[in-house]
Amino acid sequence: MNILETKALQIFKALEWKTHRESVTGDAVLSLDDGDSELHVVVQIRQLPSEQKMTLHLATGSKEISQIIGGIVGNRASHEILLQTHLEKRSLEIGLKEIEDVSKEAINWWQSQDNLVAIKALAAPPQSTGLSQLMHLGALAYLGDFNTLIDYQEVFRKGKRLNFVPMIKPEMIDRAVDIAVERA
Repeated sequence: MNILETKALQIFKALEWKTHRESVTGDAVLSLDDGDSELHVVVQIRQLPSEQKMTLHLATGSKEISQIIGGIVGNRASHEILLQTHLEKRSLEIGLKEIEDVSKEAINWWQSQDNLVAIKALAAPPQSTGLSQLMHLGALAYLGDFNTLIDYQEVFRKGKRLNFVPMIKPEMIDRAVDIAVERA
């Protein structure tokens, strides 16, 4: 985190954002929480030859889907991203006005997102492997689609993997079925 980002975090904090420095990467991080939906923002401010550039990397998710995926994995600590974007502002000097403007823009983007639509999209068979497959199982469990999960469970018991990567274990599908049944 550079001096420009440190000053910006003070302004964001005054605007009622939770602020901290990421311990591993040193990134300037903001967050908001409305109960179920979370917004996480990484702030980068760079001094360019003729101006300053501020970039906000926004990611939002649902605490409930994160808890479900954590339960499927067998680890309760999880924060899953459903939607993400970035915002950029350039100015001779990034100050209060620019930060207020980008703060409003970030909050407006966050509030316009529909986690349920994103979760329903994840319920479709994933096009790639790995984390998207885990998110797919989480979405099915969230939506209470135990029929699809039971089908997966039966195929896994027969020794087939349905193109799931090795990180997806049979016990993960078992836990997803249990969660889906509870939610149905």
